[in-house]
Amino acid sequence: MADKDDSFDDLRAEEISRGRRQPVKAITRERQRQIRRIAQLLADPNCKEETYLEVIHAFGLQDAPEYPELLALWRKRRGGS
Repeated sequence: MADKDDSFDDLRAEEISRGRRQPVKAITRERQRQIRRIAQLLADPNCKEETYLEVIHAFGLQDAPEYPELLALWRKRRGGS
């Protein structure tokens, strides 16, 4: 459901700004969605480490410079492993 809302918000933003020059954004909307999803997994006490890692890999972040930081966040939040 959230994806539909995000898509609608994106479409609405495009229509409202049509014909205007777009500012360069440091973080794209897709990247913001990825960050939100990872944050949701960190906040979910029922999320297992393997699920967390699967999402990171699905986003293609296993080769990103942030990968060690994402693992450290998991370990800090869950008490190591």
